[in-house]
Amino acid sequence: MLLVSPSKTRHSLRLPEFISGSEISALTLCCHVIRLKSVPDFLHPLYNGLTVYFLGKVMFRNYVSGALIAVMWVISPLSVASTNLAEVANEFAANVAQHQYVALGEQSHGAANVFNFKREAVKALHKNHNFTVLALESGLYDVDWLYREFVKNGASIARSAPGNIFYMYANSTEIKPLFTYIEQSHRTDRPLKLVGFDSQLTGGISKQFLVKELDSLLPPFNAQFSKTQWQAVAAVLQSVIEMKSTKPKNTDAFFELFAQLEAHALGMKTRPDFWQRILVGLKAQAQRQWQLSDMRSHEMGNNLVWQANQHQGQKMVIWAHIYHLQKERVDGSQNAGQVMFAQYPSAYHVTHFTGGTGQYIDFVSMKTRSVSALARNSVEFAANKLDCEICVLDVRTLLRKKPSSEVLLFNYETSVPLKDIVHKWDSLVHFANVTPSKQQ
Repeated sequence: MLLVSPSKTRHSLRLPEFISGSEISALTLCCHVIRLKSVPDFLHPLYNGLTVYFLGKVMFRNYVSGALIAVMWVISPLSVASTNLAEVANEFAANVAQHQYVALGEQSHGAANVFNFKREAVKALHKNHNFTVLALESGLYDVDWLYREFVKNGASIARSAPGNIFYMYANSTEIKPLFTYIEQSHRTDRPLKLVGFDSQLTGGISKQFLVKELDSLLPPFNAQFSKTQWQAVAAVLQSVIEMKSTKPKNTDAFFELFAQLEAHALGMKTRPDFWQRILVGLKAQAQRQWQLSDMRSHEMGNNLVWQANQHQGQKMVIWAHIYHLQKERVDGSQNAGQVMFAQYPSAYHVTHFTGGTGQYIDFVSMKTRSVSALARNSVEFAANKLDCEICVLDVRTLLRKKPSSEVLLFNYETSVPLKDIVHKWDSLVHFANVTPSKQQ
């Protein structure tokens, strides 16, 4: 780790002796990229004379001796209540914008400063780096219906979100401004489109409209698939959507009937590919409710690939729990990130968020919980020593520097060895203090 402590005057700043010649060359390139005159200008702290930390080799997409130089850097002080959070998010956005699909994870669905950072990163990626699609961890059908109503009839996304978009997002004080931003972007020549990708369809819109709309769009019934058969399937699907279903006595017979529905739906005139994704999601949802299998996250990945194909050539931000977005789950189970990474190995960038202390909202109990005490060999413990509010870190650099480290992965309490997770995501944003989301 490189630690640079500046002197009081800019012109007397000297480079530490332990910075190698190759690292000076890398820093010189970084200065050129961000339009600073010299390495001392790059190293000098611009905020109240505090310390600038360089963690390994940082991220400006330049090549030295044929290798990618990645210089991870942090400027202090930073405050979640100040515009500096937006500045760091802007810099982060600039450094990941080379990827077509930028996935922003989260541990808990309930941390305010994580939501704030992600919101500002989304805005920066849209405004400055031509990202035009935001894929949110919410129902494919619900978000599609809500967005269509906004585009066609002007129905506010922010006002329509509660009860339809995942509740931790829809009711979050931190995320509501993002919905407003999306609406306002449609007054420009480059709107930000909102899409969903969750295969779990349990929102109010799905409960009220999904089966009815499907019924209205199906081709005429025939000998292969009759109205009576449809009515039998529809009743089960409605109960699945409402999470009131009971496992059929003969599940094989039900899924044979469901397969007939899928085949019949291929003849739909309106968005047949969309409705095939909906049907696949409903099947996975039923299997999960009946404890037959859990393909939810895997089908979320297939929905993301489908969304990518629907928006060919466009850049997409993906917002969800890290459980779904990491390139492979620790336990080896299939998830959305695994599907995306297999399809877009060089274009898919995953960012994980963690923290050293603080509190968050448990999205199941809705109670405020504390970040677990940190192990001395944890990434968070080491990052806390840097005395920065926000640290943006490169995980491969971390692994080289601290190969035996652990990192928090889920609900700020479950840790995993860094060596086991390093290939599953690409960058890490660490908050010194995690703050709980405000739910309305």
